[in-house]
Amino acid sequence: MRTLTTILGTALSLALASPAAATATQCTTRIDGETVTIFYSSDDPTYSSMRERLFRRGSECPGAVVITYLMPELTADERTVFCANYDPQTRSHSQPAQGRRDSFGRCVEPSRTCALVNTTRQEAAQLMGLGAQADRREGLLPSTISAVTHTSGAMILSGNAGAITGLLSSVMAAPAVMAGAAASVVVIGGAIYLCSDD
Repeated sequence: MRTLTTILGTALSLALASPAAATATQCTTRIDGETVTIFYSSDDPTYSSMRERLFRRGSECPGAVVITYLMPELTADERTVFCANYDPQTRSHSQPAQGRRDSFGRCVEPSRTCALVNTTRQEAAQLMGLGAQADRREGLLPSTISAVTHTSGAMILSGNAGAITGLLSSVMAAPAVMAGAAASVVVIGGAIYLCSDD
């Protein structure tokens, strides 16, 4: 009887201690071919889905943790417009993309790879304002650009590369690095991401 009580007591103390122990977690992944160790809190909502928690292999990073690592300046809600680009052949992630996620935080279909552009909050706000007005009134943007407000609060401007480049040069003081190839622009949290099909 005493042994059973000891076992039950030990099991209970481990169960009570596990939430505290679960907070500090680390995982490994490959990003652009380089091995990276990411430290994060498993209590954080960016830890992805229950399915990923149960079926993750070894110490491999959940897709949502990789997105958080690559986009630390955004909140969990703001990151929902992005997915983790993952190549199963090389078992490596690349820069995040604009697109739908599967239950592992990875891109459901081929998606546009995004890069953060050096910009000011004022330029981001101005671009957001243009998109918001165009969302309500036609004719404010060229017909080759569409504006959509995402549930995360992001303004997504999509169109041909020439029209996107023209729009960005009318708002931003410095030329955008990826503007020539950009197929969409995501404006969120005072930041601008240029997303390309390439």
